[in-house]
Amino acid sequence: MKYFRFILICAAFILFSNAVFILQAEESVTIASWNVQTFFDAEKNGCEYKDFRSSSVWGQKEYESRLDRLCGAIKRIDADIFVMEEIENQGIIYDISNRLAGGSWNPRKNWNYACFAKTPGDAIGCAVLSRFPLSELSVHVLDIRTENKPQPAMRPMIQVSAAVGGKTLVLLVNHWKSKSGGQEISEKWRDWQEAVLNKIILQLTEDQETAVIACGDFNRDINEFRCVSTAGAGSANIKLHGKRTFMQSSGTVTESAVYSPWFSSDGALINPGSYFYNGKWERIDHFFSAGTASITDFAPDVTGEWAGEDGVPCRYQIHTGSGWSDHLPIKCRVIF
Repeated sequence: MKYFRFILICAAFILFSNAVFILQAEESVTIASWNVQTFFDAEKNGCEYKDFRSSSVWGQKEYESRLDRLCGAIKRIDADIFVMEEIENQGIIYDISNRLAGGSWNPRKNWNYACFAKTPGDAIGCAVLSRFPLSELSVHVLDIRTENKPQPAMRPMIQVSAAVGGKTLVLLVNHWKSKSGGQEISEKWRDWQEAVLNKIILQLTEDQETAVIACGDFNRDINEFRCVSTAGAGSANIKLHGKRTFMQSSGTVTESAVYSPWFSSDGALINPGSYFYNGKWERIDHFFSAGTASITDFAPDVTGEWAGEDGVPCRYQIHTGSGWSDHLPIKCRVIF
């Protein structure tokens, strides 16, 4: 009999500050999401990608230089919640937090809360920095044994709640399987990850008062999702497909409706995309809203040095120590 195991891991690193302050009622929050491209520290423990592991020009000085640039970008982008993909370990989050600490006379402008998670033994994971308290952290991991090939390394999905002005926003942070090895071969693994996201959103939105934002690097262009119809200015109705969705007791597949801001009010795609590959733009970094959450003011951020004059991201080059990331950060405002 075919089977799979869906593992919910509740124990993961979470970092809280000792700062105490009073939050005023908020109606919205700004969120940025950025794949910061293979952000490794200076220590080599064997899990790094080959170009970092074998490099003679990568060390503490280069790491700190890159760290300073990232922290400068976080300050400039100035989102209330900052989501990052491709962070090596929790030590980097400590380093980022220490550099950002005390950056404002107003403690509510500092990022006093953070969390990080990755699968043990993997090279990279995902992290969240927040000006608002984080709680109810869990990590969703797949263990699939029904395919003809063994499951490759896949990043877990982080689920964490942010307390904003007496209300709760649930964040679902994703970094889906890349297309390395071929788009068609790797597609089934992204389908499984989409199935997990679909299931969690369905569970969360059973409570009609819940606000949900899924974000991150999905390695799937917006046009590769099932776009059902436009749903108002600046958004599109997306159905998370049920191709590999967990079956209900009735034997039918339930799909969740989410909303993407990648479409303008006239239905055209927003330019530029978030990732530039082989001479063309891709829109593989996403925000999806569900429940009582809605997205406004969405855009890829091309206002900093991490983007060239043409908007193309300035990817990090280990041999020169220059650049930022091969993705652009995306930013939006969430009202809930």
